[in-house]
Amino acid sequence: MKTKPEINFDHFAIATVDLDDTVTNLEKKLKYPFSNGGEHKIFGTHNRLFRLDEVYLEVIAINPLATPLQQPRWFELDNFSGEPRIVTWIANTTNILSLLPNIWAKPGEIQRLSRDNLEWDFTVPDKGKMPLEGAAPALINWGSTRHPTLSLSDNGCRVDRFVVNTPFAEDLGSIINKILFDERIQFKFSQQISFEAHIATPSGKVILK
Repeated sequence: MKTKPEINFDHFAIATVDLDDTVTNLEKKLKYPFSNGGEHKIFGTHNRLFRLDEVYLEVIAINPLATPLQQPRWFELDNFSGEPRIVTWIANTTNILSLLPNIWAKPGEIQRLSRDNLEWDFTVPDKGKMPLEGAAPALINWGSTRHPTLSLSDNGCRVDRFVVNTPFAEDLGSIINKILFDERIQFKFSQQISFEAHIATPSGKVILK
């Protein structure tokens, strides 16, 4: 009998300096509209979401209308520049605390966050810096909250493969593969951190980076 995974692929995040412009360009590539997102007032950010079956894509940016903050933003958005790109991925679990001592160094403090009718626990690293430069997933626990994908439009798109290119591929892969049984997640050695999301759509294959 196969052991139940301790974590599951939840979503991945594309950071950008201009939310609306990036969403418009992605809608042209994917040929489907994004669903509405919202604001994260505690971090001064806003987002839009796109359903990929049981996974989703989040596009996130600093909200230019937000009140200036006294704390670092998550996803290292305070230091983000350049073209929109995937900056990390997120895994869900029902027990973040039990995983923290055994997975990767300093994934961050658990914070209770909320937006509209959503509420969740999330690991937010000190100073916003992502573990292993984003190669290691952040952890999320939706608790009793209905998963966002269940409220997003079903567009027939899905993730076929999600590639994490990282100098830590061997070590990170050996750890993650013991608790996440998902053949779509692949770790490949590279001197630089980068990501590839291979998306199957009704109109054909799309690769996001």
